[in-house]
Amino acid sequence: MHHDEASCGNRGGFITASRAAMHLLARSIVGNRFAKSAIETALYDAMGRRKGVSVAELLGGQVHDRLPVLWTLASGDTGRDIIEAEEMVARKRHNIFKLKIGKRDIAQDVAHVGKIKAALGDKASVRVDVNMAWTEVEARRAIAMLVDVGCDLVEQPIAGSNLEGMARLRNQAAIPIMADEGLTGPNSALQHIASHACDVFAIKIEQSGGLRAAQHVQAIAEAAGVAVYGGTMLEAGVSTIASAHVFATFPRLDYGTELFGPLLLTQEILRQPLDYSDFALTVPTGPGLGIDLDDDAVTSLRRDRSKTFSVSQSARA
Repeated sequence: MHHDEASCGNRGGFITASRAAMHLLARSIVGNRFAKSAIETALYDAMGRRKGVSVAELLGGQVHDRLPVLWTLASGDTGRDIIEAEEMVARKRHNIFKLKIGKRDIAQDVAHVGKIKAALGDKASVRVDVNMAWTEVEARRAIAMLVDVGCDLVEQPIAGSNLEGMARLRNQAAIPIMADEGLTGPNSALQHIASHACDVFAIKIEQSGGLRAAQHVQAIAEAAGVAVYGGTMLEAGVSTIASAHVFATFPRLDYGTELFGPLLLTQEILRQPLDYSDFALTVPTGPGLGIDLDDDAVTSLRRDRSKTFSVSQSARA
């Protein structure tokens, strides 16, 4: 496929070239959604840097400057989780919390959730992610119990492939049911809509197969009246900000985002750390992704440390 100089010399030409490249990948390679997302991220970052505009602008325009970010409480110890959550609220870093449950007895899990919600009260939202751990019968009982203790949402309570079961749970539940593992791009999004399988989509760029595919999932949700939430694969800074640029173009983010991956890292890999403050992440506005890697930090983390890696000052400029 040929694109002449004039076409590639403007923003529209670059976007056309990127879409053509991703179309070729889709026709040539089945699956590999994470790899496709990485390639598309690189293409859009390069285009944005060359044209001096952000990835969000290339994707249609930024609607949100800052994105609400939740935090996962994962110790499993109720007392420790309460202390951690209260500290997060006091620091204005997070006021939405997700608890991973499903491994223990339902009564134990619900008691854990209830005590944390009771301690936080109206200061914070508490949700749960079951990661498909329950059967439909277990989920029916557990969701009713979670409603009673103040839980705000249940993520993927049963197998992602069981759309009929998800639909039955959605019809019975007094709180929203969110799909996550069952969503693997626009086609699966359509299947969820056709089955009335959920109230909320957890949208992830890697799981969707790329930045624009994630936008397509959002468009399907919007057309069907399904709420959206910006999910994470616990990425580092680059993919987190790629996700942020995509989510910043969504007209609504009904349930916020989960873009806390960089906060888990013990070593910073970006020259300028991301701005997490007042319960939200600021979306960079510079060209491309609006971030730059700290080359020395990346070099120190190489698995093959016998090889040297350097970037000249001119290349960094």
